[in-house]
Amino acid sequence: MRKLFLLITILSFSIASSQVAVTRVLDVKPGQMDKMMEGVAKKTKMFNSGADDAQWYTFQILSGANAQDLWRVQIAENIAGLDNVDTEGNAYWQKTVGDLHESGAVRRWGKANPASYTPEVSELKPLTRALFFNFDPTKSDDFWNFRVRLANAHKEAGTSAWMETWWCSSGCDGSGAVVFYYFKDYADQMAANEQVQKAIDKYNELHGNDSYEYDLEKMIESLMPNGQRIRDLMFLPELSSPISN
Repeated sequence: MRKLFLLITILSFSIASSQVAVTRVLDVKPGQMDKMMEGVAKKTKMFNSGADDAQWYTFQILSGANAQDLWRVQIAENIAGLDNVDTEGNAYWQKTVGDLHESGAVRRWGKANPASYTPEVSELKPLTRALFFNFDPTKSDDFWNFRVRLANAHKEAGTSAWMETWWCSSGCDGSGAVVFYYFKDYADQMAANEQVQKAIDKYNELHGNDSYEYDLEKMIESLMPNGQRIRDLMFLPELSSPISN
């Protein structure tokens, strides 16, 4: 129990000092998608391309109730970065594309570094699989124990899987997190099964036989009713700030 308490404490401090993201769904009006994409691309190039500019990234939602709509994400190196308000760009946005869409709920996330694993990436992987979770806060130890151990297993196994975990710090109903997996395309996603198995084998090697299955079950039990939903997204680089290496 003491080790787990220390793990959660470390995780909390890491989240507090980590990257933050602000997300919102853009429900594009019928027949306006081409014009919307053109306007977003132009605005982002004009106001969000410099290193000191607010950094915005755009995804198209491929599945779920908002399929074909856009998901707009601002990334900052820490929460103070959100003070960099893009006043001029926001005014331009409202003037050019403001009437082409309705904005959905705004949520703020903190990157959970101990529960994330990023291998050396040399190519763009635009296909994104997002796993959204709502978990019981009284069972958060079980949820985070599995996520942190799994990320570490990927690291120790040296897999090529790219997995980012973010914790919802504001705007969610209850305790929430999202895990992103990035792929070049659907063929790459299918081939990733081999990397997943390598991580599972390493997990059991590190924590004992059948520990992966046991911890996974405990993580599932920590979820609220209907506490998991999966969405596929496609990153749109032409509608996004440049990706830093």
